[in-house]
Amino acid sequence: MSTHRFSKNGYLSLSGGYLNYYEVVGSRSTDYNDLTEKFNDWEENTISIGEYEVIPFGKQNNIPSEIQETVLPNSFAYRALNRKAELLIEQGPYIYLQKADGRKYFREPVENEKLTQWLESFNHEELCHNNAIDFFFNKCIYNKIYRSRSSRLGQKSSPEYIEHLNAKDCRLAFKRTSKTKKPTHVIIGDWEIDDLREMQVYPLYDHKNPAKYAVSIHYKHLYTYGMNNYPLPEIHGSLDWITNTTNTPKIFKAFAKNSLNIKWHIQSPAKFWEDKREIIKQNIKAGVVEGPYKEQMLEDLKTEILDQLSLLLSGVENVGKFWHNEYVVKLVGATASEQGWKITPIEQKTKEWVESQIKIYDTAIFAVQASLGVHASLLMVGADGKSDSGSEQLYAYVTHQKTATPIPEYYVLASINDTTKAKFKTKEKVGFYRTTPERMQDVSDSQRMAPSNNPKTPTE
Repeated sequence: MSTHRFSKNGYLSLSGGYLNYYEVVGSRSTDYNDLTEKFNDWEENTISIGEYEVIPFGKQNNIPSEIQETVLPNSFAYRALNRKAELLIEQGPYIYLQKADGRKYFREPVENEKLTQWLESFNHEELCHNNAIDFFFNKCIYNKIYRSRSSRLGQKSSPEYIEHLNAKDCRLAFKRTSKTKKPTHVIIGDWEIDDLREMQVYPLYDHKNPAKYAVSIHYKHLYTYGMNNYPLPEIHGSLDWITNTTNTPKIFKAFAKNSLNIKWHIQSPAKFWEDKREIIKQNIKAGVVEGPYKEQMLEDLKTEILDQLSLLLSGVENVGKFWHNEYVVKLVGATASEQGWKITPIEQKTKEWVESQIKIYDTAIFAVQASLGVHASLLMVGADGKSDSGSEQLYAYVTHQKTATPIPEYYVLASINDTTKAKFKTKEKVGFYRTTPERMQDVSDSQRMAPSNNPKTPTE
């Protein structure tokens, strides 16, 4: 039997021409069970670090790590989350004023050189990209806000610089003496190593007094029903489905690499090997081969011949595994049966198994796509693996941009817009500039991406 490990707790074994899948359960270091997870008692299991109590993100403080370890190896989920960030940011950030014309609100682009220079001083475009990734993976964003040094000169200080922080490394905390147990600080560090010497502590950004701290953490998260401090990313409920889509290609790879399925049935007459035995004995008598004769000599010759045949067959069908069987030639009346070799291909019984794996994969992909909330056509591929029609892509795009981007935009740009308001005392905001593509029938032929090249009629 051959056993192959393709994931942390998943195994494939190949025995007797059959493929078996094993999953090791109950292998965690604790008796923690996903099915009994309670999402409202995380603050009851705080982690003590110095004078602070850290609120864990998940009962084991590992939800960000679980998402990372599950999503990153998965080409579909990882690409889908990145695609959502691309659709959100689209043409990039711009400055605008929101106005009304008596019927509806609209955004009016604004040229503000002073504000633009300040935004470019901390590379606000990259900050927006990083914030978008954190939001779609974890639904929470941490930015470090630096206060200006003008207070040293007796002038009023204001937010001066914004820096992105990896949401995976940040945890909310409060002082041990706090009676409310509401988070007042953020502790930054590698929570998998748990090295207290590398932990950094900063106060949370004070919206009422933005210049209160020299350095503070601007924390923003999408509220989850019944949860006080952290959000629960919707992708967390699909981690098992994502794992299924990740494991399917690994299962196929292991099957192709280690499968013992029999491809050929090779028959050779016993008379052939009897003749070979006699030849070996004659060679020993003639001194060509050292004696005495041993049956293992014939077995070694069989191995050599079959290896050569295996090489030949693998060169034709890329398969080098077969079963060898001897048969005895018998005389029936005056008719003798054939004594030659027979090589018969054996029908593989893997079709049903492969089809079942593909069905599981397709079901998992559908469940993952539903949790991600992005239409298949926006991922550049249709639900059935084929490209959708132009009209379907257009409607999916417009619907997504109108309904699935306003809320993420608010959270991703919250730190920039909060500090802009505090620093410049303005109603101007930063948003993402998005365009609405036109239908091809509304675009003249010469302006289309692929002109028809049809000759114009006299009426045109």
